[in-house]
Amino acid sequence: MKKLIIISAVLLATFSAFTAKAQVNNYWNVFGGVSIPTGQFANSNYGELYHENNQAGFAKTGYVVGLDGAWYIHKTNWAFAATISYQDQGQLNANDAHALAAGYQDGFGTDLGQATSHGRYENLNVLVGPQYTFLFSRLSVDLRANIGIVKSFSTPEIDIVVTDGGIPHSFAQLSSTASGFAYGGSADLRYKLSKKLGIVLKENYVASPGIAITNTDRINNAGRLDTKQPISVFQSTLGLNFGF
Repeated sequence: MKKLIIISAVLLATFSAFTAKAQVNNYWNVFGGVSIPTGQFANSNYGELYHENNQAGFAKTGYVVGLDGAWYIHKTNWAFAATISYQDQGQLNANDAHALAAGYQDGFGTDLGQATSHGRYENLNVLVGPQYTFLFSRLSVDLRANIGIVKSFSTPEIDIVVTDGGIPHSFAQLSSTASGFAYGGSADLRYKLSKKLGIVLKENYVASPGIAITNTDRINNAGRLDTKQPISVFQSTLGLNFGF
């Protein structure tokens, strides 16, 4: 670990010295690409009986679009950067509903379980943080750390009916419009096509400890009970870069 830290410090110092005389310019990007859920957000496993996976999100690979920019501190390669992006992570499919129905049936110990879902994962990320740029002629490499918020516009609503002795009982996991803390980091490559126009390839990771989820009409806490949905995504995007 000590050697790795020393090597990283030497490389950073070398790159910094190499780029010290290069001129960096403020910029903004418009971008779009793919957003891939990771971790519990992507998990579609209900879990074992009495050990339910309450935070499995059943999220799907979707798309992201957004705006991004950086404003440099005078005569340095350090910048204040910001990103705003919209993500769609899909909806539950028939296999997800079947797994949930079977899980709730086991969890409640009933004769029958049914689950239906509607709505999608749609949210907005607003992130800010420091950025350092390595500049090589027309090519720039940006490294950034981010913090901010994720604002949910909707999450899939899950409606469940468990039937025992011919008597049905229904309850629901409602769609959430809550907000939560978010953090992450990104790396991108920017290439100048002209003095003011370029292209940018960005790899971005965003995570949130979770947004609040409301459940209604529960008679007990048997079965899966999601009250806070963690969100984590890896995004790969391509965009246009505009210098100013």
